[in-house]
Amino acid sequence: MWLLVFAVLLPGLLALVPPAALAALLMHAGWKLLEIPRLIALARTNRPEAAVVLITAGTIAAVDLLVGVLVGLGVAITKTAWDVSHLSVSTTSTAEGVHVMLRGTATFLRLPRLLQLLRSVPSAPRIELDLTGLRHLDQACLQAVEQWASERRRDAGRVHVMLPIRAS
Repeated sequence: MWLLVFAVLLPGLLALVPPAALAALLMHAGWKLLEIPRLIALARTNRPEAAVVLITAGTIAAVDLLVGVLVGLGVAITKTAWDVSHLSVSTTSTAEGVHVMLRGTATFLRLPRLLQLLRSVPSAPRIELDLTGLRHLDQACLQAVEQWASERRRDAGRVHVMLPIRAS
């Protein structure tokens, strides 16, 4: 707060303070904001989020505040984009056939991966495609799933598709 007051009201006086002292003051304030115990707890529960904080803090310390904040913002946006577009599949063989469970987000960005995953499902007399674990299923992916299911029904037998409660 004092730095802000001096920078706004007395910029000439602030210019007399050595830049190294100002840098040390900013580093001290940043260190106090970092809270290492909370960062360790965050790393135990959410490593990617802790990585964003560490990369941001490291870049601020190594380069400067503006670059560090911009790098941190870029890393956070990349992490969020990954989280939002992540799609995973698990296949389980049962006595009746194959159970396929999709989790994550099925958007047009993941359509090629979705098609690849569906093509890799082994043939079986009964296939259960469980989409209830999806957070989002867009129209392009829904059409691809419906087309895949109709082709499998024609070629292999019974396919049961369990859709999310609300396919958006």
